[in-house]
Amino acid sequence: MDKYIGFDIDDKKVVACVLQDDGKDVYATLPLEVMAMRAWLTDQRKSGHKVHLTFEVSGAAGWLYDELVDSVDSLTVSNPSKMTWIFRTTRKTDRIDARKQAVLLKLGEIPAVHMPPKAVRQWRVLIQHRRKLVDARTQTKNRIRMLIKNHGHRQTPHGGSWWKKANRHWMQQLTEQIIETWTAMLTDLLDQLELCEMQITRQTEKLDARLAHHAGAALLQTMHGVGPRTAEAVLAYTDEVERFRRGKDYCAYFGMTPKLDESGSTRRLGHISKQGPSVVRWLIVESAWRAIRKSPSLTAFYERVKHGQDRRKKIAIVATARKMLSVMRAMLNTGEVFNENLVLQQETMAVSKRMCS
Repeated sequence: MDKYIGFDIDDKKVVACVLQDDGKDVYATLPLEVMAMRAWLTDQRKSGHKVHLTFEVSGAAGWLYDELVDSVDSLTVSNPSKMTWIFRTTRKTDRIDARKQAVLLKLGEIPAVHMPPKAVRQWRVLIQHRRKLVDARTQTKNRIRMLIKNHGHRQTPHGGSWWKKANRHWMQQLTEQIIETWTAMLTDLLDQLELCEMQITRQTEKLDARLAHHAGAALLQTMHGVGPRTAEAVLAYTDEVERFRRGKDYCAYFGMTPKLDESGSTRRLGHISKQGPSVVRWLIVESAWRAIRKSPSLTAFYERVKHGQDRRKKIAIVATARKMLSVMRAMLNTGEVFNENLVLQQETMAVSKRMCS
């Protein structure tokens, strides 16, 4: 007999709902302890029962998956944002949420989340950590600039970047010339900037070492504008490219496809969905800005979407980034390097088709 179990997990407890083939629902409240959950699941498998478990994705989903996967016959991590459209209820309790997951699991309608290996999940965490450090560095630099400008220094004495060695040395000397309160703030901010840069360097070295062992790294970096940070983010979040049947599915996974509002004969495309990993969208758009300065084919695509209108710059660059993702998927599937002539040929055909229509 098969048992379908839904876990509703919060910060203190786990509410479980068990659906059995005999139609009887069984509920249990468990402590948020792995050993207790494993013991309870093992007990459910007695008498030859097959146990199928599901719970919603969260920050601890990867850890729970690793701890519980050997205690059940199948384990599915669900996407709660998609589940609400499949199973709507006006009431919401822990028991209802647990049963909702168990019912959908039994029906085969659980919107499953791909659960990559532990090493890949750790890779993703490191990528996100480095991005947050870069954001913190940018914020610190902005605060330093604002503080110095508010004290009457609109420009640096040595020109060029604010952050080159000569200008940094000037900032250190400046702490002796301004009032005591601002001196303390500027000194702390400069120390904070130095710490951020040291941490970024350390994490970058770890990521470079990890990327060096991935076969797809050198492949993706043959595309204009794509550096190691973009390549590693795409590879880490792609994991298994075979799970994406179409290029549209691949771009949708990264939140780069437009929302669709369709009713009757009306069909309206909106902004991109922005679902999935934001770090990939951020990096691929930055890469797109570099690519249109170096790649004739991607530049032609960008100009076609822009259509000579400056107000369409953002639309065109997002479309270019989406185009780059589609090409990356093809490259990972075929193992071929970026083919500038092939992409340019496709763009020429698209322009000719548009002129003829």
